[in-house]
Amino acid sequence: MDLRFQQAFDLTAHADEVQPAYWFYALFLGIGVGLLALAIVLMRHRLRRRKFTLAFAIFWLGFTSVFTFMDAREVLLIRDLIQRGDFAVVEGCLAYFHPGHSIPGRGDEGESWSVGGVRFRYGAGEIRPGYRLVEPGGGAVHADTRVRVSFVTSQVYQSNLIVKLDVAPHACPPAPDTGPRY
Repeated sequence: MDLRFQQAFDLTAHADEVQPAYWFYALFLGIGVGLLALAIVLMRHRLRRRKFTLAFAIFWLGFTSVFTFMDAREVLLIRDLIQRGDFAVVEGCLAYFHPGHSIPGRGDEGESWSVGGVRFRYGAGEIRPGYRLVEPGGGAVHADTRVRVSFVTSQVYQSNLIVKLDVAPHACPPAPDTGPRY
């Protein structure tokens, strides 16, 4: 059988484009700074809830700082793995396929499928490196698609991140939809 794969996604050719989502981090750290400023104003004016607001602002800044550090470090590690070519490749027909929603936060937890015993899950609106275009939003993976997937496994995101995706449309029998699987 002569399969004609089409490239649907490729971070391996542009590994330098894998960057932490600095604007996303800045948003949450900015909220923390705003809460801290509010706490200072409440403390100066001796208004109610000043201690709670101060404690919450410190907690918020601490939590988001740790999350920011972990996430940025993971993204840079993924970029390094891609640049070194240190990723796994799996090819075949899908064992199951559950399409995601094109609108973030709608219904289930995103698109999920498996090939060669390796599971993949992603959703529209996710902020992480890798392929995340769901079928209803114009994604390249369908129930009857044969895929060749290059991926890295992320401990922070607890999933396999697709760094390169080649597809052969209509090359397999349709995979069953067994609902969302992780």
